[in-house]
Amino acid sequence: MPRGNQLTRQWRLLQLLDRPAGIAVDDAALDLGCAVRTIWRDLRVLQDAKFPIYTDRDADGRRSVWRLDAGFRLRLPLKLTLSELAALLMSRDLLAPAGAALGASAQSAFERIGSVLHKDALALLDRMRDTIGVRAVGAKLQAPAAHYLAAIQRALLERRRLRLAYYSMSRDEVTSRRVDPYHLTLYNGACYLVAYCHTRQALRIFAVERIRDCEVLVLRFEVPADFNVEEYLKGAWGIVRGDIVTVKILFARAAARYVRDHLWHPTQKFRDLDGGRLEMTLQVADTLEVRRWILSYGSEAEVLAPASLREALRLEAEALARKLAPLRMVPAAAPAQAESPVAAGSRQIRQECGQGWRHWPGAADRPEAGESLLQRYRRA
Repeated sequence: MPRGNQLTRQWRLLQLLDRPAGIAVDDAALDLGCAVRTIWRDLRVLQDAKFPIYTDRDADGRRSVWRLDAGFRLRLPLKLTLSELAALLMSRDLLAPAGAALGASAQSAFERIGSVLHKDALALLDRMRDTIGVRAVGAKLQAPAAHYLAAIQRALLERRRLRLAYYSMSRDEVTSRRVDPYHLTLYNGACYLVAYCHTRQALRIFAVERIRDCEVLVLRFEVPADFNVEEYLKGAWGIVRGDIVTVKILFARAAARYVRDHLWHPTQKFRDLDGGRLEMTLQVADTLEVRRWILSYGSEAEVLAPASLREALRLEAEALARKLAPLRMVPAAAPAQAESPVAAGSRQIRQECGQGWRHWPGAADRPEAGESLLQRYRRA
């Protein structure tokens, strides 16, 4: 059996052992879908790694069960179960995008939490993390932006106003802002600051990586009592907010299988259609983020509503078709040359936008076989 499967099973066994009543070997084998002798081998691995587990009798005194040492929980710095402690240690890479500013404090915290486990147990958790651990998406926040996190953290704790030199990507300029920081969040490998902007006289979301300078001011402020960050970000597709609209998207069969298997947004609802197609409805902000997500499916996705979003994507498809206009014909006298990978990729995208992928796998599964992205959005 592959090493990864063994580590995954041992992690699940550790969760079963963490139950207050413990678990019998035969029950564990049934839950994990393996042989009893396999459970015995896994128990030996956990014992050799010095996990605090032992064998005892169940409440009726009839069966032998394995459970966690009750005294171990008393030594924990927090009220955590063993599986919660292990999960926390395995997911510590989620803080990687925060960079050096939080690195030392985070490392110290994890060292204190991990001190209650034997080094062999920590080594086994590291091996499990390589197989089933959580990884942050995106690169670590780069300097100098990472160093501004300490100032932002101080301003958040002391409720002090910040002066920012902030780069606006849409206007391609650096502007001076005075903001009252309300909340700092990690999303998709990057840090974002929710703050009241005195320049815009409204709440705004600032990407920390675009901060060019940051100064904590003397002036203090109070966060409004009715501010709730979850409510503020509700409806956002990702981190960017906007006006909430009802979006309906029609997916072809080839894309439907993938879309159905994921939780894209808390409000998503699916409706099965003939031919394996899928209609997705959700309440979401009409932002650049959601438009890019829809466009990533090419002609496998078609916006049905709202009309404004459908029109925006039609214009985008037309612009893309113009940019990827057919290449000039090679003169007859010129020797034939092999098509480069870049040219081949451009040709495929041109076909998608202007002519349709009529001969691509799954083309016949679409409601209009071979219909291009541009043709779809030109339909009434």
